Amino acid sequence: MDYDSDPTPFFLPGSSVGLLLLHGFTSTPQSVSYVGHKIHEATGATLSAPLLAGHGETPFALAQTGYQDWLASAENALRVLCARCNTVAVAGLSLGGTIALNLSIRFPELVDLVVSINGSTGIYQPEQVSTLFADMPDKFQRGIGSDIKHPDRREICYDTIPTATLRERFLLTCATGLMLPNLKQPILILQSRTDHIVAPENGLRIASGVGSSEVMMRWLESSFHVATLDYDRDIIVKMVSRFITR
Repeated sequence: MDYDSDPTPFFLPGSSVGLLLLHGFTSTPQSVSYVGHKIHEATGATLSAPLLAGHGETPFALAQTGYQDWLASAENALRVLCARCNTVAVAGLSLGGTIALNLSIRFPELVDLVVSINGSTGIYQPEQVSTLFADMPDKFQRGIGSDIKHPDRREICYDTIPTATLRERFLLTCATGLMLPNLKQPILILQSRTDHIVAPENGLRIASGVGSSEVMMRWLESSFHVATLDYDRDIIVKMVSRFITR
């Protein structure tokens, strides 16, 4: 099956171990489809990969949403998964990783394990932020997707991004970063050594900032930002599979 071309959300029923797997900003479940299906095959876990609000349509649809809508999409999927499973892990790529951290902090009674794959916690370069506070910013900015080292793989994502949603992303990532000490669950951090979208220092910040007594971190040496579609994707499958079924 070609997992790399389907942008639709998917739900794979399985055991009483559940994994909520979240895609990134402006992307779709296509970016995590290969990893999700392979983890399901390896572990038999019940797996849910929802579509975040405003995604998988057009940049204009995304412009009608904000961080509360993105969180609500993930929260709804989490509650459905919790109704079926006894143990639930939440994982995500990029902004999906941020949301995984956020849900784990805000709903500790629902989330048992956490995985962040190149998640953002509010570490930005000055030029990434300055345009967000311009008096009359452009309504749309250039897209940031498909940062992949592998020459033959592409991420399905928007080519342009509504500036207003970049402000929403900034608020969500920064707020989540400040809440890290309240994360107490075991956590696996997978961080690309070379990432042109999210500073690799975010992985170190998560590792040192969470309140968990069980923190595992692995550098991904052969992938850029969208590691779930890149050279290290089978490493991700192996490590997440072990983590959620130990």
